Amino acid sequence: MKDEKDICMFCDEEIEDGEKVECKKCKSVYHKTCFDELQHLCMKCGEDNDLNEKELKKSNLNENITYVNSSLNQNEQEQITQQNSNKNYCTKCGEIINEGQLFCGKCGAKIENQEVNQRQKSDEKVNKGTKSKSKKKYIIGIISVAIIIVVAILINNSIEAEKQAEARNEYLESVKTYETVLLISGINLEDIADTTQKYWHENIFENKHGSDINEAIQSAFDDKSSQISKAREYDENIKELYTKLKDIPEGSEDLSNLLNIVTNSYNSYTDFYDLAMYPEGNYTQYSENNNKRTNDFLDDYRELKNYIETDKEFDTLESESDTSK
Repeated sequence: MKDEKDICMFCDEEIEDGEKVECKKCKSVYHKTCFDELQHLCMKCGEDNDLNEKELKKSNLNENITYVNSSLNQNEQEQITQQNSNKNYCTKCGEIINEGQLFCGKCGAKIENQEVNQRQKSDEKVNKGTKSKSKKKYIIGIISVAIIIVVAILINNSIEAEKQAEARNEYLESVKTYETVLLISGINLEDIADTTQKYWHENIFENKHGSDINEAIQSAFDDKSSQISKAREYDENIKELYTKLKDIPEGSEDLSNLLNIVTNSYNSYTDFYDLAMYPEGNYTQYSENNNKRTNDFLDDYRELKNYIETDKEFDTLESESDTSK
């Protein structure tokens, strides 16, 4: 008895030997060429088979800012050399005056109380030195506080800049994931819409698929039931990603143009989804709308894809991903 062949998840065709690949997470099987067309993203579980999970490196920035405020030991010792400290001198001629002497023996000038004068001069010098030291300590204290504040601000700015860079990289990674899921969903919707249009035409012109239009459409939906189920899953993923992408990270306001492109692609996708999942009108209207919405979706998707392929930041993300592997 001939072995039963595996069926490709993407095209629903049998897989010959040597053409089979599996999703590393859920083991769903595909043709190699179909899996390449899906960019190795599993239609069943959404696993990206090209990327390893990144380990988030949460670093606790426990930095003890030890600021050593070493003040110079300023040896401000005023060396007051007093020669002959036990002697007094005449203020007129400089002759040595002995204790108790009232008049200078050389010039005859009256001797004043020089001991009191010397103490007054010494006190003035001490007061000046004390004030000078206090002023210098005050200035050094102000400078020290200013330096500590500046260092704290620089460290805080560095931490904030690192957080903003991480948030920006996560946003760009989400854009790449959104673009991949958008492509898979678009391919799936095109298959559903074209099948509906085909059955509708065959019912009118070839009397196939039931007695009226409603039966023909229902027949198309029955034949594409698995694709319709996948379309609903993809729609949930796309809505979740778009909700996340609507909030640009702080410090990355320059990505507003990218958000506009994402928004345009999302709007054309929702129009295409409504057409494929909820057909209405007559055959001519449906055919025209199918062609228009398919083209609108492809145009907006290509604009997004071109942005990703030409922006150097996405190349940097790919390089970091390869390094982590």
